[in-house]
Amino acid sequence: MPIRLSGMVSGLDTDAIIKELMSSQTLKKTNIENKKTKLDWKKEKWEELNTKTYALYTEKLANLKLQGGYLTKKASSSDESRVKATVSNASAGSYNVEVKSLATGQYVTGADVSNKNLKKSTLLKDAGMTIGQVITIGTTRENSETGVREPVTTKFEVTEESTILDLTSKMNAAGLNASFDENTARFYISAKETGVNGKFTLSSDISGEAGLAALGLEEITDDLASNGRVAENSSQVAVVAAADATIVLNGAQITSSTNNINANGLTLELIGTTQPGAPVNITVNNDVDAVYDKVKEFVKSYNELLTDMYERYNAKSAKDYHMLSDDEKESMSEKQIELWEGKIKDSLLRNDTTLQSLMSTFRTAMQESVEVDGKTYALSSFGIGTGVYTEHGLLHIDGDADDGTYAEKTDKLKKALTDDPEGTAMVLSQIMSKFYNTLTDKMSVSSISSALTFYNDKQIKSQTDDYEKQIKSWETKLQDMEDRYYKQFSTMESSMAKLQSEQTQLGNMMGF
Repeated sequence: MPIRLSGMVSGLDTDAIIKELMSSQTLKKTNIENKKTKLDWKKEKWEELNTKTYALYTEKLANLKLQGGYLTKKASSSDESRVKATVSNASAGSYNVEVKSLATGQYVTGADVSNKNLKKSTLLKDAGMTIGQVITIGTTRENSETGVREPVTTKFEVTEESTILDLTSKMNAAGLNASFDENTARFYISAKETGVNGKFTLSSDISGEAGLAALGLEEITDDLASNGRVAENSSQVAVVAAADATIVLNGAQITSSTNNINANGLTLELIGTTQPGAPVNITVNNDVDAVYDKVKEFVKSYNELLTDMYERYNAKSAKDYHMLSDDEKESMSEKQIELWEGKIKDSLLRNDTTLQSLMSTFRTAMQESVEVDGKTYALSSFGIGTGVYTEHGLLHIDGDADDGTYAEKTDKLKKALTDDPEGTAMVLSQIMSKFYNTLTDKMSVSSISSALTFYNDKQIKSQTDDYEKQIKSWETKLQDMEDRYYKQFSTMESSMAKLQSEQTQLGNMMGF
């Protein structure tokens, strides 16, 4: 910006005069900026409401519009100390489970070598192993292409620098859990997987005291890995064999490499084996309480959202709150500014026709009926309906223990879910599906709104762009206007300076 020296001849406060001359024109630009700011705030308010509405659509309605959403089941075990059960899609009924064996992972506990005072940093040669010997670790791994488990061998050669830590690191890299505990002076080696698929072998091409025995270990053959061995005294190696879990479910034998078995829509967590002829009974029933709570949660979310809409639509007028100027903000605290502008923001959806339409959609949808097997049903058929008119369409469930006076009414919903779960699921899913489809149509693409949007976001964007163009135009116009005023005053100053100079010369000539 050029440096302007003005009023030096005339003595006029040129800056103040020009500022006053431009104030009315600047105000026009400020008014447009204020309109844009309020429109931005309105967009933010709609985005908040749109997020809440879309959450109801995707998190609640998307599940309740499906018949399966009402057919939640639960499983109970007659002996959870042996078998725990959960349901994915099992049919209601009773299931007998005999647990013949549990899945175990192979585990090797080395012999006590405390007499050698070994550390993780001890060189293997100092522990008594022969330099150059090769230790072989045998495991299996599933081929990613064929899905078949194949044998894998990993070799470790003892060198001058090899330590106990180097050996356990190699075992870990081979797919085992291996460590040497300095406190108990023993090796602890285990498979990462339970079941026979996780078993492993261990061998060395040097036998005797200079081989694995130097570390309190020995050759773990396939036979030993499969059958195990309990150490008779502290100097021997103990081996827990790898084994699969075996159960008999309603007469069918099933094996598994883990103690979590998925079968016939049940997930069984095996804890212990059962006695012969004493199976655990798993009972699968419709989980009425879970389904009831799901519907209740929808009603709660629906009411919260409808209340929010109503409060925004019927917000108090902010006609007494104008947009604050910069000068006004300077004289106020941040809290005062926040409260003042909050009054304006809270009123921006007042009497909004788009919001009115959305509220009407909600209320109408909850009064919809469907016909199933020649009978007409609505939410009211299950004791779900609106209360007094002053609540503006909020829903209540008769018999809901948490809903004041409605708690004393007959609980039609729970009775229907108990007596006829499948029929009730069919009706409720169709009612919710209607609501879901209505909201889907509501947020479809149009000339004024984008997809997944319940308000006129395109229209607001267009208005915002228009305001931005007007603001930019006014910025150019005001700059040109200011430059013109300064040029005019500059011309006046030049003329006055010239006149003053001529008067001085004339006075000198006349002897003044």
